[in-house]
Amino acid sequence: MLSKMSIKQKLILIMSIPLCVVILLAAELGFNSFLYYNNLKSLDNVIILSTKIGALVHETQKERGMTAGYLGSKGSKFQDKLPTQRDLTDNRLSEMKSFLSTFDESKYGKEFNNNLQKSLDMLTNLSNTRSNVTGLNIQTSKAIGYYTNINSSLLNTISSIAKLSTNAKVSQDIIAYLNFLLSKERAGIERAVGTNTFARNNFGEGMKAKFYTLIAAQNAYMDAFLKVSDDSSKVFYKNTVKGEAVEEVKRMRDIALFKDIDSNFGVDPSYWFNTITKKINLLKKVENYLAEHLIKTINKEIENAIYEIILFGILCAIGVALTLILARTIAFTILLDVDQVKKGLDDFFAFINYEKDDINLEVVNSNDELGKMSRLINENINKTKANIQADRNLISNTIEVANKINKGHLDTRITSDSNNPALSELKNIINEMLHTLNENIENIMKVLNSYSKLDFKPKLEGNNLEGAIKKLEDDVNILRNVITETLIENKRSGLILSQNANTLTKNMDEIANAANNQAASLEETAAALEEITANIKSNTETTVKMAEYGDKVKHSVLTGQKLANNTAKSMEDINAQTTAINEAITVIDQIAFQTNILSLNAAVEAATAGEAGKGFAVVAGEVRNLANRSAEAAKEIKDLVENAQLKTNDGKKIASDMINGYDELNQNISSTIDLIENVTTASKEQSAGMVQINDAVTNLDKITQENAQNASQADTIAQKTLEISNMIIDHADAKDFDGKDEIKIRKSTTDLSYNGNEKRSIEKVMKKDYKQTNQRQKPVKAEKEPTKVYNSKEDNDEWESF
Repeated sequence: MLSKMSIKQKLILIMSIPLCVVILLAAELGFNSFLYYNNLKSLDNVIILSTKIGALVHETQKERGMTAGYLGSKGSKFQDKLPTQRDLTDNRLSEMKSFLSTFDESKYGKEFNNNLQKSLDMLTNLSNTRSNVTGLNIQTSKAIGYYTNINSSLLNTISSIAKLSTNAKVSQDIIAYLNFLLSKERAGIERAVGTNTFARNNFGEGMKAKFYTLIAAQNAYMDAFLKVSDDSSKVFYKNTVKGEAVEEVKRMRDIALFKDIDSNFGVDPSYWFNTITKKINLLKKVENYLAEHLIKTINKEIENAIYEIILFGILCAIGVALTLILARTIAFTILLDVDQVKKGLDDFFAFINYEKDDINLEVVNSNDELGKMSRLINENINKTKANIQADRNLISNTIEVANKINKGHLDTRITSDSNNPALSELKNIINEMLHTLNENIENIMKVLNSYSKLDFKPKLEGNNLEGAIKKLEDDVNILRNVITETLIENKRSGLILSQNANTLTKNMDEIANAANNQAASLEETAAALEEITANIKSNTETTVKMAEYGDKVKHSVLTGQKLANNTAKSMEDINAQTTAINEAITVIDQIAFQTNILSLNAAVEAATAGEAGKGFAVVAGEVRNLANRSAEAAKEIKDLVENAQLKTNDGKKIASDMINGYDELNQNISSTIDLIENVTTASKEQSAGMVQINDAVTNLDKITQENAQNASQADTIAQKTLEISNMIIDHADAKDFDGKDEIKIRKSTTDLSYNGNEKRSIEKVMKKDYKQTNQRQKPVKAEKEPTKVYNSKEDNDEWESF
């Protein structure tokens, strides 16, 4: 392409290269500045999103702490504050979702979008978790873990923002902001763990170690923040995070962790929660400051990016203009000198072509390369002019001979002479060359004619030639040897391929039968597993019903225990009443006795009165009879009351024994329910395991069926391979070549004990593995040699396994 261009075009091309470089560099700088500007603009929106996320994390941290205290105190603490905090969390969540409705996630990469979507998906379970917390139906560790996972996912979303920035200062501020958020998150987890611990008034399992870990993590992230952040952020942090709340949190930490006690801390969980919340609110002020500082940094960098775009544009325009002016000046000067040289050469070539009778020499008056070249051309034109005419006749004759050779007549020769010794010598060399070439071409044609008749036994004998003809003869002999070796190898390969195809067909039949038997066994196994799975499910349902009946029995026992307590109390009341009745009967007995005495006195007085006292004597007798009867009745009632009192004391003792029996029965029923629950859990796990085993057996059955199909397909391929091998053997037998009837192969497809020349790579691998297996079985330790598969290209006597 360059050879077809003029010097002017080449100069323009040469000058356009630096111009294009300048333009490309300018475009690259401008484009990079534009990308840098767009990156900062996109970060502006995503930083605003990070502040929304930070606000949501702050509220979920407080909700996590209240939830831990609520669960740790069995619902006695934070029952009034927790609903209000949930409303604050919902408000922050609504604000974030409202911002996301106008937020374009496609600009921020797959990692950012995955973290953001994962956080939103986890937030969908917030209402269910809250319901379980309110009903005390969730473990404290699981509830805290849920909120912690949400916050971790949200903070991971913020951490992916750092990877989006291409500005070092912005990345530094984002990393500092992220480390601060991570430290604040650990403080929030510490609030939740501490609230739960102080509400329980003892450390739960693993909580003390977690307390230590959280404090260490806070300090580590805060140290990272202080190392990465700028001086103004450090100063604001140190001036903000201090005071009574910080000291109180440290004091309560020391009580929990460094007083060698695991319970009875003497710390009110509400006081701990409120105090550490004050400290976290101070951290929130620092978080807000860092977010505002980060936005200011991005805005400042955006202004710098705009300034750089304008500056690069102006400098690039100046550079392009200077390059154009300088290129045009240099090209114009060179073209003037080239034009003079061109006119001189035109006159010279016109003379050579008989267009002019004489030559007008053009001289370039300059000391550069073009001036020197112009003077040198003029000198050689004068020398050449004298010899041109003498050489024209020889050239004409040579052209004639060359045209005949071009048409295939190698027996023609050059007859004209020249005064030029070089041309004369050239003439003799060409004639001798034509003689030698013609003789050797005839020999080669004779051998190639034999090859065309499928007879590859003839070959060219050696001679003293060199160069292309010698190489051509060698190539013909090499072709003969290669064809012979190829035909031998083809026939041997066809024989081996035929043998292997028969073996493969037999093996595929055995594999297909084995796969069918295996499929039948797998079907029986699957049926047995389904029956076992059904039995496990039935056992699980039975244990669930037993657990339900156990709960009902436990409830009935509690009711019976309550009734027994009431019976004991009633027996005590009856005993008190019978005692009172006994006392009243004693009084009646005394009254009856006194009445009897009075009746005796009345009878004596009536007797003293004589006839006038007879009626009174009768009345006195009746009164005495009534008194006696009253005394007897009182005695009978007293006996009955004393007997009732004895029975009441027996009933009270029996009721006490019933209460103790109910307590023991309640404990046994609770133990029985726990055992039933353990059996239920084990049955469910067994059921899940059996489902997995069923799936594995199903997949294995599917694979077995596919193996049977593959074996059938492989058998078909083996049949086709046998046909191809027979075709290869027939084609090889149709040609005549050395060693045709000496090709032999072994009778067996694979023979590990075979030591002959015909090796097969698969046998070498099998034999080496067999030796290594025997070595591993011996007591003598030996290093294992790596198994090496030899390619058929490395050994012409080997056949690659089909």
